[in-house]
Amino acid sequence: MRTDTKSSMKTKIISLIKSETFRQLIIYGIIGVIGLFVDFGVYWLEVYQFGIQVELANFISSSCGLINNFLWNSFLNFKVRDHLIRRFIKYYVVGQITTLFTTVCLYVFVTLLGQNKMVVKMIATLVATMLQFGVNKKFTFNKK
Repeated sequence: MRTDTKSSMKTKIISLIKSETFRQLIIYGIIGVIGLFVDFGVYWLEVYQFGIQVELANFISSSCGLINNFLWNSFLNFKVRDHLIRRFIKYYVVGQITTLFTTVCLYVFVTLLGQNKMVVKMIATLVATMLQFGVNKKFTFNKK
């Protein structure tokens, strides 16, 4: 019976790895990394080169990353090309809700508590990204 359980578990894992959702999650992650370079690059320029306040810089840089990621996810990952404006609005709203989360984290941990600007942004962005995938898959890129 134990062998059957292991075999069943192995079959479920293999099925999960071969699933469309798993493929989309991996590609979403890769696109997310590209978006992080856009977001963090713009953020770094704004904060360290232009002296923009971290909260405003975060909003602007995350908007740049969101636009980049939406285009890649629409055309490459989820392969949806219909209703792009409506989908972009949903994607942007989801993204800015999580941007609000990262901005609050920056305000609390950087502005009030003096923690490292980049470390706080990295941790907050990681948490936000995990939430975004589920919401965007279900609502933004749903093909129905």
